[in-house]
Amino acid sequence: MTYIFTGKVMPERANVNIDAMIVKIKAVDAGFSGEAVVSVSCSQISVKFDTTDINISLSTLKNYVEDLVRVLVDAYGYLSGRGYDVEVTSVIDPNGKQTVFGVGIEELEKAKNERPLSFQDIVLSVIPKSPHFRPALGDLREAIRSPSDTGFFCYRAVECVRQHFVINEDNNQSEPSWKRLRDTLRIDRSWISPLERFSVPQRHGASSYMSKEDRVLLMQRTWKVIDRFCVYVNRGFKQLPEDEFGILKEV
Repeated sequence: MTYIFTGKVMPERANVNIDAMIVKIKAVDAGFSGEAVVSVSCSQISVKFDTTDINISLSTLKNYVEDLVRVLVDAYGYLSGRGYDVEVTSVIDPNGKQTVFGVGIEELEKAKNERPLSFQDIVLSVIPKSPHFRPALGDLREAIRSPSDTGFFCYRAVECVRQHFVINEDNNQSEPSWKRLRDTLRIDRSWISPLERFSVPQRHGASSYMSKEDRVLLMQRTWKVIDRFCVYVNRGFKQLPEDEFGILKEV
């Protein structure tokens, strides 16, 4: 079974070149293994992946291939003192079918009408009023773009907005500000617990496997927390009313 992936190193004007390398991929948790031939020419990525396994999740395989290419390009960047990003854009599967990957998460895209504020509200009201919201947006972006670190970035996005609830009397203790966040936004501890559970290994350098279902769950929960923070800021930093916002909690 042969899969042909293509993509690009960004910015493309950098003209990155890496000679063909043969690398083994063994995704024990995901249930497949194989051999990848990776090359980069004029910042254009080519990966030929051969495996004897069948019924591989295309999105999972794409994530593993992209991580592999990213670490090679990161090594190149480390040696050259430059910063690059990587994007795998399409694949041709063993049946000759081409799939072009999107830039979003399907479940989040389908729920876009659930966002409580408009683009104009976010740009003109929330961003100017909250210095903690800007880095949270960056973490949401990276949660989508970096599948292996989704837990880390989701939790950090929530931690960014938690900083709004920190006061001097906390004496560097985090729990009081967490409680203020939960009380103000009407969020039970159980809603955030999975974010912490997945983030702790990743923030300490561990490479823990996450299924697609886990990633989607974490992102959906994180987006809901950020939704409520946006409303809170937009309404002048007033606690969300009980009759309008039910408590977010584990069902």
